Amino acid sequence: MNNYKVLNVKGKEIHTDVTLHPGEILMDELEARNIKKADFAEQLGIAPSHLSDLLRGKRHVSAATSLKLEKLLGIKAEYWMRVQVYYDLFVERNKLRKAA
Repeated sequence: MNNYKVLNVKGKEIHTDVTLHPGEILMDELEARNIKKADFAEQLGIAPSHLSDLLRGKRHVSAATSLKLEKLLGIKAEYWMRVQVYYDLFVERNKLRKAA
């Protein structure tokens, strides 16, 4: 498995205070492929409102959804799950930092 890190010129890992929800990435992918949201929701087997919530970051990408995305877009399910987990950890870490 590949672990990717962003390094500065001195070889130290760079951490950012910005992250993307997988729905934002999916929105970009749909736009790049000129796929209509309503059509994609139907292909995924979900209501258009569910897809809209996902694209706006109000819903999580589940394992089942990630497998459907893999089938429809050719982007590995593991990618979608990693993005979701990274996003969730980012949000929780920020909550802990603010509470401290």
